[in-house]
Amino acid sequence: MTCVAVISDPDRSIKMSFTSNMLYPRAAILDPRMTLTLPPHITAATGMDALTHAVEAYISLQKNPMSDAYSWQAIRIIRANLMNVVKNGGDREGRLALANASTMAGIAFSNAMVGVVHNLGHATGGVCHVAHGVAMNIYLPVGLEYDLPKAGEMIGELLMPLGGPDVYAHTPAEQRAVKVISLIREMRDELYEICKLPRTLKEANVDRAKLPDIAAAALKDGASMYNVEEIDYNDALALIEKAYE
Repeated sequence: MTCVAVISDPDRSIKMSFTSNMLYPRAAILDPRMTLTLPPHITAATGMDALTHAVEAYISLQKNPMSDAYSWQAIRIIRANLMNVVKNGGDREGRLALANASTMAGIAFSNAMVGVVHNLGHATGGVCHVAHGVAMNIYLPVGLEYDLPKAGEMIGELLMPLGGPDVYAHTPAEQRAVKVISLIREMRDELYEICKLPRTLKEANVDRAKLPDIAAAALKDGASMYNVEEIDYNDALALIEKAYE
């Protein structure tokens, strides 16, 4: 549904990203019946992956009005439906809503690309074989905190679709970005309670000795090119260590 493909190379312990307009389909059919038997933890992981697509597209260096519109609606729909669908996998309306949101988030990042969260996630998947959606769930708040100095205002704008108008109106402008990150952490805690979706690298059974290898692999991933804040080896290692526990 997007212009991006990721291929794992287990011999080199990396995930390779490819971007091409040739990857776009002529048509995409969203059929929620295909996801009705998806287990809760995979539903949760793929939902948080879609949320990460939308959030990172919204704060990307390549963001634009088109990607912003799709990101905004994707975030709103995911927040409104993910928890219920994880609890009740047979909810067809909720499944269709999440399929639409995932598609919108894909359109958003195909127009704007992603950033440091995907950068670290691809590296972690390549080195330690952590499922991509699980890695997104782990790294999303950590990556947003790293980007706060340069993307705080943009992150704060996302409090409207993520928290709703009441929460947005009652949160001072200078506190909205931090509130967004707090709400994402609350979502992760709730998903952990429902289906044990890992919130940390330790909960995902990542060997701590592998953290330097993940940081080195992150420098080979192109997603960081679109991140508002530059990242080097020491930055990557610090973020990975922060995400460990």
